Amino acid sequence: MSWKRICNGLLGPDIPVHLRDDFTLLTARHMRGQARLLFVGFILSLPMVVLGASPGAGPLVAYGLPAAIFVLCALALASVAHPLAPSATAEEARKTIDTLWQLCLLAAALGSLWCVASWASAPVEVRLYYPAIMSLGALMLSYCLMAVRSVAMSVLLVTLGPVACVLAGTGATMDRVLAVSILIAVGFQMVMMVRHQQLLVSLVEERHKSGELARRDPLTGLANRRALIEQFEGFADSGASLRLMVIDIDRFKRINDRFGHDMGDRVLQTIATVLLSHARGDICAARLGGEEFAMLSRSDALDPALALQLLREIRTSEMPHGEAVTASIGVADAVVTQAEDWTALYGQADRALYRAKDEGRDRVEAFEKDAAAQARTPSRPARQA
Repeated sequence: MSWKRICNGLLGPDIPVHLRDDFTLLTARHMRGQARLLFVGFILSLPMVVLGASPGAGPLVAYGLPAAIFVLCALALASVAHPLAPSATAEEARKTIDTLWQLCLLAAALGSLWCVASWASAPVEVRLYYPAIMSLGALMLSYCLMAVRSVAMSVLLVTLGPVACVLAGTGATMDRVLAVSILIAVGFQMVMMVRHQQLLVSLVEERHKSGELARRDPLTGLANRRALIEQFEGFADSGASLRLMVIDIDRFKRINDRFGHDMGDRVLQTIATVLLSHARGDICAARLGGEEFAMLSRSDALDPALALQLLREIRTSEMPHGEAVTASIGVADAVVTQAEDWTALYGQADRALYRAKDEGRDRVEAFEKDAAAQARTPSRPARQA
């Protein structure tokens, strides 16, 4: 393995682009939980820091630096008092990580200053206690922050770098032994950070795959009803004007009865290929269930002429059972502002589809409110395939 690969592995996580936002959200939540424990631990240890300060270091080191660390810990606890909302964005997560990073770096710098000042002014026989105390705190700090390698490594370097340099420069054998031991511990911690982050990336990858499978129709590869509704809800948040096309294969039951369900599945896959060829940009092609499909997007992106084109492409496609297949399509448009608008929009498209079936199949019908009001009856026969 080259030095370049080693450095890249230690300094920069190789996270796939499609996982970066999810990874950022996961690490931000992980860091917030760990940081609460970390800063509470720092506050509880401050009395020992005051007690253990070297008498020769002066009141600024003995009391001023611990007081400043206490203030930083209090601010940090306030910043992580509440967990990230389930709807939090990756940008909000990055801000959380940056805030914790800055607070931890400042606390680490103050701690390192306390250690070096106390070590320099302490009697020779007790000097080694200060680097040892600082090393324990630094390793604990980096462990809590290891979800983000750059954060944890920078904190380690700020905390233990000056301590190791001071010890290595004294010329005393035991000081040098301790400096080397600190560097070994830092190297080991870096390796553990790499392994920890690899595990987090694997976890995010598995979550991503599971999410994709949960939103994908296994037979056709199209989005399923759940994914279609989630797409609709995303549009609704921005108050968009949407167009929904509901496509239903004509007389599909006859195909299953004559040629078997395996052949019927192959027909569904052929239809799905036709729809998928038009699913570009924000256009979502989905299988709603059985032989019913849908196309959804903003009204300006989903041309109403596409419905006629779909009918023609389906009619002229080479089907696996050797016979032509037709479909009927219902189209509805609406300005949506909330998730609950899905039921109304789908109902309108479904009524238009019913009219297309009722008027001869292999045709497109658009929902019209006036026509729907005239056609409304107390009971309506079930839509025929």
